[in-house]
Amino acid sequence: MTARREPAAAALLPALQRWAVETARDLYLTQKGAPVATKHPRATPGERMSVIASEALPPNVVDGLAQASRLFRAGDAPPIESSPFATLRERLLTATAGYDVVGFDVFNTLVVRSVEGEWLKTAVARGFHARLKELVHPKALPTVAQVRQRRFALEMEIAGEQVAQGRDNEVDFEALLQRWAGSWVPREPMRSRMAAELRALELELEKLALRPAPGIPEVLSALKAQGKRLIFVSDMYLSQPLLRELLRHCGLEQYFDAGYVSIDEGLRKASGRLFPRVLEREGLKPEQLFFVGDDENADNVQPRRLGISTLRVEDPDEKVRRRRLEIAQKAVEQNPYWAAHYVDVVLGNEARHVRPSDDDASYQLGRTLAPGIVAFVVDVIERSEKLGIDHVYFLAREGLTLLKVFALLKDSGLFRRVPKAHYLFVSRASTILASMRELSWEEVHRFWRQYSRQSLRGLLKNLSLPQDEFIRLAAECGLTDPDRPIVEPTKDAAFQRFLASRRVRVAFHQRRDEAKANLSRYLEYRGLMGLERTALVDIGWKGSMQDNLMRAFEHDARFPELHGFYLAYVPDGQPLAKKSFKYGYLSDLRRRDLEEADFLRNTAIFEMITTANHGSTVRYGKNPWAPHLPMPELLHHDQEKDNSARFFRRVQEGMYDYARDYARLSPLLRFTADELQPGTLQELLRYTRYPTEQEAREFLKYSHVESFGVHEITTFGLKLELAKLAQLGSVKGALKEAWKAFETNPWRDSVVRRSGVPLANLAYDAWFTWRAIR
Repeated sequence: MTARREPAAAALLPALQRWAVETARDLYLTQKGAPVATKHPRATPGERMSVIASEALPPNVVDGLAQASRLFRAGDAPPIESSPFATLRERLLTATAGYDVVGFDVFNTLVVRSVEGEWLKTAVARGFHARLKELVHPKALPTVAQVRQRRFALEMEIAGEQVAQGRDNEVDFEALLQRWAGSWVPREPMRSRMAAELRALELELEKLALRPAPGIPEVLSALKAQGKRLIFVSDMYLSQPLLRELLRHCGLEQYFDAGYVSIDEGLRKASGRLFPRVLEREGLKPEQLFFVGDDENADNVQPRRLGISTLRVEDPDEKVRRRRLEIAQKAVEQNPYWAAHYVDVVLGNEARHVRPSDDDASYQLGRTLAPGIVAFVVDVIERSEKLGIDHVYFLAREGLTLLKVFALLKDSGLFRRVPKAHYLFVSRASTILASMRELSWEEVHRFWRQYSRQSLRGLLKNLSLPQDEFIRLAAECGLTDPDRPIVEPTKDAAFQRFLASRRVRVAFHQRRDEAKANLSRYLEYRGLMGLERTALVDIGWKGSMQDNLMRAFEHDARFPELHGFYLAYVPDGQPLAKKSFKYGYLSDLRRRDLEEADFLRNTAIFEMITTANHGSTVRYGKNPWAPHLPMPELLHHDQEKDNSARFFRRVQEGMYDYARDYARLSPLLRFTADELQPGTLQELLRYTRYPTEQEAREFLKYSHVESFGVHEITTFGLKLELAKLAQLGSVKGALKEAWKAFETNPWRDSVVRRSGVPLANLAYDAWFTWRAIR
């Protein structure tokens, strides 16, 4: 399988540019004695350069460096013949013509792993740590690093014992598990049970990580067709029966007549001592065995010293894949900042569902933004467990996409406890009327401060009040033009008379009580009423629907404690109700983090790509098929249907495919949402700050339907009329007007990118960052 390099490689130049901006910013803040820009883990210069080199250097350059290094090695050993996987079948059929027995190394020859072997041990340690949380008192609970280090120490201890007995330095797997489990679960029978769990977990993860190397089934089949006896020989701590089980899982076990493993024999290939034992057991002379393996020393140099002919497996694509894995693994072991990058490398190499998308910009956009959505849903599940929440409600309409991602992740085997998920048809329009106490300026001002210059008709639409009834009452108060913008509501006499009118208030209370009763019936039908606590899940930003629900039912004893989980949270400056709590995952402005604040440079894209195409909830009516059950009434918009069909359905396909790949491999990765957060934030900030030309131009094709407040369709081009500029009569006036249009654009970074000016985004990012820290 060819290593997929696009996501990380495409971000290299923006990463270097942002690195320069961050360095300048941090130097300035240090000189001023100001707080650091971010409290998240940071990448060191050395880590950045190592990862960049792994992504940027072409494979032939790396191979050239490796070849050059051999010139400085002592000795004049003859070159070893090698073959990539693509030509291995033809080479072996020719090379083994005079041999009856062909031996194979196992790992990186017959089978390859999705992750390196040492990381698989780390994944087992993480699983062990999760289990210890249930068994060990919190004060005695070790860290993940301590659990992993304990395994390493025990491996060294057991290997030393083997050497003392005259065997090679291999690790007895069964003894290792007993001692490892006993480090924190010392009493029987719990220790043996824990060891058995660890054994099962390691084998399960090995099976998940392993797949046949490219073309190997065809190679083995062809050799067996020629009547060859096939054996496998491995330096491995897993016994021969366990290796056979793994090979059987990969569909290769049936090809082998025998197998020899270092832990069973007490001898290793790497020391040169295992091959004589194999020859003895097989009754062969060295010239009768042909051996195939990837390791230069263990699989080639050592057997050749005995006179055994060999062929080295040396595949360029596999070398690139493993080199990226090793560097990414080293980076994340040193710094959790790189967790998201490691996930990207593993999933990029092992994609089963994500498909190449060079000709589909919408699908690629979904793949680009999916890590943020997936990590957020992981946080929803983990935070629910921490808070003891058994039911979570995904809010329409963005919540439907999040709910589908949740459904893909929940059975991945990564989570100990998963809450029950529900979908709630709610909107600002369907909840605001029920949340209001009076029709007063203080109440209306809650959304007027965000959507100013309302007309009476717009106000009534936002409040879901019947227009004919209230427009007639407004006319009695002197407010005769329902479409006139109310520019200064506190000074508009007719509008103030309308708000103060007794008849208006009586009508308002009647409609509000009806709306509250209908909303209550709907929430009770969906099982929310009567819970002790629950969580609402949405993209964000202010949590208005949570506020509306809390205001509507804060005095209802059946209404639960509300926890709002948001991709990003922007506080509105108002205090939260007593039983209301909010959390922002990638961005929460209460943390006063400059990196998180930058995430908000383009929020529209996250609303658009997650919005479900079922219309917006406006109120709750009767169900014609079941009159005793409430039914949401939905308002559809043709532009949203068009956007979904042309773009966002494929964007969501890209996100779902990424989520499927993540769910499949997540037991091997086992990162928490907190570990994923800093790196995932940076991945999405690459899109926000340094969009590609294609991403910036695709954004112009989108439009966003505002279903509350202004009730308009937002497009994203630069709102600049040349005719209007010409009428201004001065260059200064034209520049001022152009800057005003630029400042009001929802995604200014994309405007800069479309300018085509080299390094323009670097200059704008530097200016924007400078303005933010000043």
